[in-house]
Amino acid sequence: MIEEIIENTQNEKDAKEIIQTWRQVKKVGKLALSGLLGATLLWSSIYTVQPEAEGVVQRFGAYVRTTEPGFHFKAPFGIESVTKVPVRTVQKEEFGFRTLKSGLDSQYLSVNDLDKVSANELNDFVKELDLKPERDTRALKEQVKTLLKSEYLMLTGDLNIADVEWIVQYQIKDPVAYLFNIKEPSNSIRDASQAVMRRIIGNGSIDEAITIGRIENESMAKAELQTLLDQYNSGIHVVTVKLQSSNPPERVRPAFNQVNEAMQQKEEKINNAMQQYNNEVPRAIGEAQRTIEQANGYAVERVNEAQGNVDKFLKVLEEYTKAPEITRQRLYLETMSELLPKIRDKVIVDDAGLNSGFYRMFNLDMQPQGGESK
Repeated sequence: MIEEIIENTQNEKDAKEIIQTWRQVKKVGKLALSGLLGATLLWSSIYTVQPEAEGVVQRFGAYVRTTEPGFHFKAPFGIESVTKVPVRTVQKEEFGFRTLKSGLDSQYLSVNDLDKVSANELNDFVKELDLKPERDTRALKEQVKTLLKSEYLMLTGDLNIADVEWIVQYQIKDPVAYLFNIKEPSNSIRDASQAVMRRIIGNGSIDEAITIGRIENESMAKAELQTLLDQYNSGIHVVTVKLQSSNPPERVRPAFNQVNEAMQQKEEKINNAMQQYNNEVPRAIGEAQRTIEQANGYAVERVNEAQGNVDKFLKVLEEYTKAPEITRQRLYLETMSELLPKIRDKVIVDDAGLNSGFYRMFNLDMQPQGGESK
C-alpha cells in the first residue's frame, strides 16, 4: 500500500518524506509493540502472596514449588499458574445453623429464626449446597428448614432424638495435599464431620449427648475427625470441634428441663450434705481425740500421784520401823500442821497445866444454878 502511494506521488521530495515518515512509524510501532510485550510479560510474571497464605505454583498443571508470602516471579503467558492457599487462617464449617453476620449485632440462620432472614440469604444458603432454591417464599423456608434439620437431627443410642449444632475450626497445614489430594475440601470436611458426630451421638445416651458427655464428645469428635482427614491425606489440621448447642427436640424440651432441674436440686442437696459432713465429722473426731488425750493425761497423772504416795508411804514405813516413837510424833506434828491452819476457831488445852491456879478459878465441877445438871 505504501508503495502505491509513493508511485502515485509525482514530487520526488514528497516521496522521500513519505518514506521517511513511514520508517519512523514502523520504528515507533516496533518500540510500542516491544513495550507492550514487555509489560505483558512482566505483568504475567509477577505475583504477590499475602501474609496469611502460601503460593502453590503449577507448570502446565503439574506441581513445581511452594512460595512464602511476598513478591515472586513465575513463567509468563500461562506456562506457570499460582494458587494462593490461606494456610495461616483458621477456617470453620457450621452444622445445623449458619452465621450471617458476626459481631455485637450478630445474625444467624437457624430453624427458629427463619422469619428474620431475607429471601436472598435463604437463596444463597440453598445455592451453597448446590441445590436449586424454591421460588415461593414459604416453600423456600420449608426447604431451608429441611436442609438444616438434616444436619442437626440425630438419633442417640437409647433411641432418643437430639438436636446437635456444632462448629469445626481447621487450618490448612499442607497446601499441596489440600489442593491435589481431595477434590472438594469443604464438602469432604462436612461429610467426614457429620459421619463422626453421628457415630458418637449414636453410641451414647441422650443424657451424654445434651449434658454429662458434651466435653468428652467434643474431644472424641476432634480426634476421630483428624484421623479420618489424615487417612485422606487432606493436609488439614482440625483446631477444635465445638458443640454450639445440644438439646432434646423443642416439643419435649420442657420435660427434659424439669428433669435437669430435679437432678440439679439433687446434686445441690448432696453437696450440702457432704459439706456439712466434712465440717461436722472432723470436728467430732477432734473433740473425741482431745477427750481421749485428756483422759490419758488424767490417768497418767493419777498413776504418778498414786506411785508417789506409795513411795512416800514406803519411806515412812521404813523410818517408822527404825524409830516408831519418833516417827509417830513426826507424823502427828505434820498432820496437825496441815489441819490447824484450816480450823478457824481453835482452843488449845495443855494437859500439864490442868491443875494450875488459872484453871482453878473456874468452878468446873459446880452444877448449874436453878436445877440439877442433866
